[in-house]
Amino acid sequence: MVIAAIGVGAIAWYLGGRSWIAALIGAVAGLFLPRLYVKREQTLRLRKFNDQLADMLNLMVNGLRAGYSTMQSLEAVSKEMPPPISDEFRRVVQEMQLGMPMEKALDNLLRRIPSDDLDLVITAINVQREVGGNLAEILDVISYTIRERVRIKGEIRVLTSQVMYSGRFLAMMPFFIAGILWMINRPYMMEFFNPETRIVGILALCTGGAMIGAGYFVMTRIATIDV
Repeated sequence: MVIAAIGVGAIAWYLGGRSWIAALIGAVAGLFLPRLYVKREQTLRLRKFNDQLADMLNLMVNGLRAGYSTMQSLEAVSKEMPPPISDEFRRVVQEMQLGMPMEKALDNLLRRIPSDDLDLVITAINVQREVGGNLAEILDVISYTIRERVRIKGEIRVLTSQVMYSGRFLAMMPFFIAGILWMINRPYMMEFFNPETRIVGILALCTGGAMIGAGYFVMTRIATIDV
């Protein structure tokens, strides 16, 4: 984050006519870039994990019906499934081999992967261990439910992607335009901070920022559909 802040701040300082205000704005923007990147990677990894969860359950169900224990089924998942789900279940198996109870190892998995579908699977496994029952049949039903949810979520994501990208573009466009005008025509942008009309200029900027934020929030809420 420090490197990104210094780098983006230096670029903004150079492109902004060696203005320290431009450097400060660039440094603040650069400070959030690594966090945004990590958040995006987390979202993609979680989505990939959820997409693999139904196949993992099918593999686990087949193992249980073939006579495997729950531990052996989890170990088969860690060996035969692709990442990231194999990496996470390999860690679960390693924790159990070191003596950690299965409930605690699965709770650690849910803490690392905050997935509603995974929470359903872990709850089913814990309940079955306490009260008994046919775990293979339970997981088979959950697998079908998760597969349908993934399918519906994919269809919704396709239908709402245009709204999401439009909202992001419309929200970022005023900032891009303001940055370009700051670089090519700074006296024009400095009218917002003219001593005679400074209060009105700052009020206009704050009002515009609030309206942009409200519009982006509304568009994202419209495109967010729970399944």
